[in-house]
Amino acid sequence: MLLHDLLTQAAARWPDKLAAIFPGEAATFAQLDRMSLALAEHLAHMGIGPSSRVAILHESSLAAIVSYWAVLRSGAATVDIAPVAGPAALAALTEARPAAMVIQPQLLRRMMSDDLDWCPAIVLSGAEASDLAAPLNAAGCLFLMFETTCEAGGPVVELPRSDPESVAMCIYTSGTTGRSKGVMLSHKNLLSNLTSFNSRLGLTSDDRLLLVAPLHYIHGRIQLLTFTMLGATTVFSGGFRFAQAVVHDLVRHRITTLSGVPYHFSMLLNHSRLREMSPPDLRHLIITGGALAPSALRALQEAVPQAALHVNYGLTEASPRLTYHGPSHEVLARPASSGRPLPGVIIEILGSKDEPLPPGTVGEVVASSPGIMVGYVSGDERTIGRIDGRGRLRTGDLGYLDADGYLYIAGRSCEMIKTAGERLFPGEIEQVLQTHPGIAEAAVLGRPDPLLGERVVAYIVTKTGHRPCHAELKRHCLNALPYVRVPKEIHIVAELPKTASGKVRREALRGWSAASCGDVAHEVMP
Repeated sequence: MLLHDLLTQAAARWPDKLAAIFPGEAATFAQLDRMSLALAEHLAHMGIGPSSRVAILHESSLAAIVSYWAVLRSGAATVDIAPVAGPAALAALTEARPAAMVIQPQLLRRMMSDDLDWCPAIVLSGAEASDLAAPLNAAGCLFLMFETTCEAGGPVVELPRSDPESVAMCIYTSGTTGRSKGVMLSHKNLLSNLTSFNSRLGLTSDDRLLLVAPLHYIHGRIQLLTFTMLGATTVFSGGFRFAQAVVHDLVRHRITTLSGVPYHFSMLLNHSRLREMSPPDLRHLIITGGALAPSALRALQEAVPQAALHVNYGLTEASPRLTYHGPSHEVLARPASSGRPLPGVIIEILGSKDEPLPPGTVGEVVASSPGIMVGYVSGDERTIGRIDGRGRLRTGDLGYLDADGYLYIAGRSCEMIKTAGERLFPGEIEQVLQTHPGIAEAAVLGRPDPLLGERVVAYIVTKTGHRPCHAELKRHCLNALPYVRVPKEIHIVAELPKTASGKVRREALRGWSAASCGDVAHEVMP
């Protein structure tokens, strides 16, 4: 079984069912199957196949998902890269060295000054594509026009059959704590994770997903794969720019399933009419990529009472999900937990000498499963200790298992704050801050301090119409935390720096000085 078999099976079973809906365009499973086969045959004719990599730098669109399936069908591996012209994209392209790119014309135009000799094949889509034919010919690049290629059908080429253990995707991490890493995942990795997670979630072909996550992150890609496996419809929102627009999409498209990171759900609760409109068809709310405060979990359930809450913990390197927590009564009974390991997953908590730790003791979270990555594109997964001698994934997260086997994440080892002789985790303080009625979001980190070692610094985004003072926030924190854990500085900011997937970029926060938060308005509460 290979990933693209999910599409061919769905097309055979539900040929006329809408598979993907975008603003202004849509396609059935049969149309996706036909178009991706034609493009795959053209790619194979150009020499793309097993051992090749094809980069996809494209906003979520019909061209992007057809190209994704086509690359897999050609026997090659996809390389998902954020569709922006900048140092991060160029670094990923240089590291992965793909044999081809699927790219939007306006993005390629901005990158034309870079050396394209190492990328001989280009697939362009959009109205401006034909304008680039001359410069691409001059650069000696082979290229295809997406629309005409898919309409014309492909040459007669026998497509190869990949090994299930071969790399299917190279996908870059969100880079919340530093430079993104290119993660190589096999067909087997991803298929095992899809079936394992849905055995707990229980989605069916009758469900409809609103996809708000970018496809170049694992969160977006795994949702597309899940709903293709089910023969269910995916509605692409075009991002998460306005929370109220997302609520309108939930109602208009009769969405049953929404998956997002805590930021998405916080925005829906604080900057939309989710409570008033309470989308009637919504049945599943899946929270991933971090912890949502217990008060926010309760508020979310009250806003959409008919929907089940589901929580999971995972990493890109694990394809990505390792645990499942749900439905609602389980989540609300243990709101701080990430749940229990999925079928086939083993989670251990290890101490500083790699010794197993007893329940309730914080240590490094280490995971074994069929979904653990093949490795990094850079090839340094073992030298940097991410994969150990027993093939286990060293997550870098700190947490503990309780007596019933539920996992609790305390934080990342690199985020631990050492202050006044104590070690503490930002997540604990962030959750307390977010229970304040005037705070929408919070992020906490440690800064060097000559007396304390590190002092606790908080950045908060307030809700509309609220401006809590320092004394009020200090009292609020002292009601739940010992004094040493109460932030010594609180910055009120207009927004927190985030990745495209909605996670806080802590490295960017570290670059903000106490006197200046870059271009973001701020107020320091000493």
